[in-house]
Amino acid sequence: MGAFWRAVRDFWRTGKAGVALFLVSLFVTIYGYIALDYELTSGWQGHESVQNVLKDISDFIPVGAVFVGMIVGGIDLLMLLSDWYLARKEKQIQAAKAEAKAEGKAEGKAEGKAEVYQEIAAWHARRTATEARGETFTEPPPGVPQNGTE
Repeated sequence: MGAFWRAVRDFWRTGKAGVALFLVSLFVTIYGYIALDYELTSGWQGHESVQNVLKDISDFIPVGAVFVGMIVGGIDLLMLLSDWYLARKEKQIQAAKAEAKAEGKAEGKAEGKAEVYQEIAAWHARRTATEARGETFTEPPPGVPQNGTE
């Protein structure tokens, strides 16, 4: 369903003027039919009836245009509010991702520090046990580069 609404939104952005002109033409045609039907049922009087129909249609064109403008404006307002809501929601998602990433980094650093402390504690325990036996302890401390390597 999301793809359908995206297609509708894209069409509205590119084909709005065509839709508005079609609606104005449709409303004028419908009103013209109503005006013509009224003249026919009240008794056709030739040229005078034609003038009455054309006058009614020309009076209705601005009204139809305003009506179509209200429809198009309403749809534009809905699209604007929808875009604002989607942008706001996207910002919230990005903020949540950034917060989760920062929390993940902090947790990773804490775990790394704990591992290093454990390695140092184990090294210290081996060193003290070796020295307690009276032997020489030659193992370098953890994290110290050996032979120029890291």
